[in-house]
Amino acid sequence: MHKQIVEPAGVYPPTADFSQAIRVSGGDLVFVSGIIGMRPDGTMPADVREQVELAFANLARVLDAAGASPADVVKVNVFVRDDFRLVRDDVREIRARHFTHDFPVSTLVQVAGFASPEYRFEIEAIAAVPTRADAAASAVAPSG
Repeated sequence: MHKQIVEPAGVYPPTADFSQAIRVSGGDLVFVSGIIGMRPDGTMPADVREQVELAFANLARVLDAAGASPADVVKVNVFVRDDFRLVRDDVREIRARHFTHDFPVSTLVQVAGFASPEYRFEIEAIAAVPTRADAAASAVAPSG
């Protein structure tokens, strides 16, 4: 599997840590539903920062269960209920711990509400992961 970060000429640079486009060849795609900041026992913290922390941790767990990691994510959609200007720094700081390079393409949407009034943040993702054959081939590829 190959991920190519596309940096087009003549287009404004990314305004945060995201890529304008990513071209993927080979590999498998993993589509992750919207993930919220809910604890395993079904409770939700009231604080938006805690919800963002939990949502990213939950996303990492879901990706791991699918044989992927945050490094494999090529697309995220982020949804916030609050005025983004009020949560921007927290979201960016937490996101930067999970996406450290070859940043996924990203869309941010401020919404009027979610399925439950206590939800304040949601993230969905698409990951591109090597197939087992790709991984085996790269493990035995000669260095050159």
